[in-house]
Amino acid sequence: FFSVPVLLGPGPPVIMEEEEGKSNTIKIYNPTYLMKPRPGTKFMKRNVEQKVNEVLEPKLKDVKYDAELMADLCKELCTEIQNEIKKMGYERYKLVTQVVITEAQGQGQRIASRCLWDPEEDNYAQATYRNETLVCNALVFGCYWE
Repeated sequence: FFSVPVLLGPGPPVIMEEEEGKSNTIKIYNPTYLMKPRPGTKFMKRNVEQKVNEVLEPKLKDVKYDAELMADLCKELCTEIQNEIKKMGYERYKLVTQVVITEAQGQGQRIASRCLWDPEEDNYAQATYRNETLVCNALVFGCYWE
């Protein structure tokens, strides 16, 4: 191992440890001090819900509920939804994606969440997909981050 000093501004440099032979790129971003998203980059609930539905429909159309497979399917759907939302260009938004798949047996379902956020800039989108054997709820939270 060897140390690389990184200067971040006033004060002592931060020392980063790296393994020899591996080149780790260190990206340092300066703050923009933007307290609101740039025009056209605000998290749009309707657009995100539409995109989530576009991901869920083809993936779950022919899937039969199997408890053994649903955990991996949830992870796969989360990753795919996250990647599609990132392509939409929401700069400086932290995205949190949650997918819950349950067996469809005629039962009711309630999902609740609590968030501490800026109601002007932060938002969430929710989409539900149903077929004969399963119900899938997907939530995407977009939190503006400076």
